[in-house]
Amino acid sequence: MKKWIKENLVLVSGIVLPVLLVGGFFILSNAPRVLSDPPDYDFIIVGYRYDYQHPSNYYLSFQVSDGRLTGKALPRDQDNTNINRQQAGIFRYDAASNTFEEIIYELPDGLDSLEEPVSISIPETSGLKLDKRLKSPDGYTFEYLGYRGRGGLLGEIFGMRRRYESGYALKKDSAYIDLPRPVTDPYMQNDLHFMGWVIQENDTP
Repeated sequence: MKKWIKENLVLVSGIVLPVLLVGGFFILSNAPRVLSDPPDYDFIIVGYRYDYQHPSNYYLSFQVSDGRLTGKALPRDQDNTNINRQQAGIFRYDAASNTFEEIIYELPDGLDSLEEPVSISIPETSGLKLDKRLKSPDGYTFEYLGYRGRGGLLGEIFGMRRRYESGYALKKDSAYIDLPRPVTDPYMQNDLHFMGWVIQENDTP
């Protein structure tokens, strides 16, 4: 056997080395994800879209103020005619199950004749305290990756460049955790905004 290996060293090297390279690359590319602690914190995102078939005289705006998610409907005027945010969806990411759930809310009446900004009530988030910093307390960030090549030339050669199903991931150092599609509406997903990490629940404002 040893004699055969010596006589066919080039052939053996041509078979063994690519296998070792692929195996080593696979281990290196997945080790950070395996070794990294899973995320502990939920977060809130908001997606906007515009109904071109039924244009309105208002637009919606959500933000985090003093740790609370707040929303407003504002009248359109000459200064904001290009703000296409007539509809908005609020979604909460559940870290334990790696899923998104939509938070249902109701818009105030009389928006078609809106002349002054009006607040939007969001009862399901009233007990949540949010941290709007991009990095969570346990070191993760919410990122849009799309189709990003990870692995460089070797990854391209061996077909191991990573494609993300939803385009979104949680990132910590060099570790990535794939996320499910946050929003089913493709128009709303094009205008998706991170609001904050859920750091406390049922906390008195």
